[in-house]
Amino acid sequence: MIGAAGHCISRFIPDLPPAAAADVPEGEADSAATIVMISDIASFSPIAAVQFMQPDGWMVVGLPANFYAQIDRHVVSGTLLGESADVRFTPRAFDWSYGDGTSALVGTAGGAWQSLGLAEFDPTATSHVYTAEGTYVIDLTVLYTAEYRWAGGPWTPIAGHVELPANPLVAQATSDAVTVLVDRDCTRGPTGPGC
Repeated sequence: MIGAAGHCISRFIPDLPPAAAADVPEGEADSAATIVMISDIASFSPIAAVQFMQPDGWMVVGLPANFYAQIDRHVVSGTLLGESADVRFTPRAFDWSYGDGTSALVGTAGGAWQSLGLAEFDPTATSHVYTAEGTYVIDLTVLYTAEYRWAGGPWTPIAGHVELPANPLVAQATSDAVTVLVDRDCTRGPTGPGC
């Protein structure tokens, strides 16, 4: 695999299935066939994910803070081994470092509580509970699998993966959260206290 700085990195990634072998019709394979390695696509850079959190910029000690990313499969065009080519990057794993010495490697980008049909502070596959007050830097590295094609031909998988960091988040964990009771629904009285 190739890291963001172009250095080779090695680690076990449980959420990434091995790349499938390219389909080569019987009798058409020869010893001169081109094999594209992950290092060959170093000039093709995937789009970086954008990381978000809820609540935005702060956490309540003892309650889940929700982290999620936005990134989709995408194609980058360029020159591969001297030929015009496309490389398709698919985000396959998300490696969160929560800034308190813990991390999580998951196979989902997560989502906002509302989009997941959850209430605020419900746990998610990408949430984290902080146990101490303080300021934390939350880092996310996205692991992409890659495929290539020449001249609009079929996609061929490349063994390995590419890692790219998302934007870091800086957030404050506090245990001084205050709740406010209101006398009506905030949709009916959106200017009321706590709305």
